[in-house]
Amino acid sequence: MAKAKGYELIPRPVPTRRRASIYKEIIAEFIASGHDSAQVVCPDRKPVTLLQGLRKAVVAEDLPELKVVQRGSDIYLVKE
Repeated sequence: MAKAKGYELIPRPVPTRRRASIYKEIIAEFIASGHDSAQVVCPDRKPVTLLQGLRKAVVAEDLPELKVVQRGSDIYLVKE
């Protein structure tokens, strides 16, 4: 029947998104560490990607006491 058309429609609910953010993990670990500042080293991401991801996570988690700064190609988390 439907296979003759080359496709098939299967009724199913759309699964919910499962998003795990490495940036949220980094921020949580930084907060738990008690440090006032720390360099974030993530070799599998470009510095600009890491910077943007951390900044978005800080805003999403509503953490105005945290700041993400870049010095050269190094990225830092700082408590204000």
